[in-house]
Amino acid sequence: MPLPLVPIAVVTAAMTLRSDTKPVKIYIKRPRGTLYWGGAGLDGSYIKPQLQAFRSAGITNVSVGLTHSATQNIGSTAGTLVDAVRSGLFIRFEDNDDWVISSGMDVPSTQFNIIGYSYGSLLAAQTAWSYAKQGNIIDHLVLIGSPVDKDFLIKLKAQKNIKKVVIIDLTQFGDKIYAGMSQAALLGATPALGEQMTAGRGEGHFYYAHVTNDSPRRWKELAERLYSEGLR
Repeated sequence: MPLPLVPIAVVTAAMTLRSDTKPVKIYIKRPRGTLYWGGAGLDGSYIKPQLQAFRSAGITNVSVGLTHSATQNIGSTAGTLVDAVRSGLFIRFEDNDDWVISSGMDVPSTQFNIIGYSYGSLLAAQTAWSYAKQGNIIDHLVLIGSPVDKDFLIKLKAQKNIKKVVIIDLTQFGDKIYAGMSQAALLGATPALGEQMTAGRGEGHFYYAHVTNDSPRRWKELAERLYSEGLR
């Protein structure tokens, strides 16, 4: 299986060859930094201030992730509704395609972290799963308001190359979505999800996604929680 097409990190190794005693630069393709995917549409107005909150909390090398699989360009979203349907029917389950990060990871970092919210949590899960199976280390996989399938979640937690899986359900705020839910439960949550989205008040599943007067505090608290989980 070919290595992921990501920016390269340069490592200098003092390798001594018979005909050459100079140090040799070895170019190693490896993932690095912290990538964040927002909810369906991948373009909400909350994404930039959330990134800034992450940076202010001490998660310095963070950027928006664009992801594509071997069969479709996920980074070029088809829109909020299509993304929501796709997440519910397909990508919440384990997928065996190669998922490759196509932007970010261009700043040196000691960690490789993947954060995803709602639809973005499924992109994050699939990407982490793909990279981990190829032997890459994911320091933290953070799934926020995630409808990820239970069996897939169990495998993610058991994958030795994913060092820590952080689950942040928003059920305390009225969200009907939670990690490990069944397909039937997800379908049952659809009416409430639609009502919360239409209301636009930052309720339930959209606690971090709708911009309200309270949003800066919420983004700050989320960032500080992830910092406390060890993300840098």
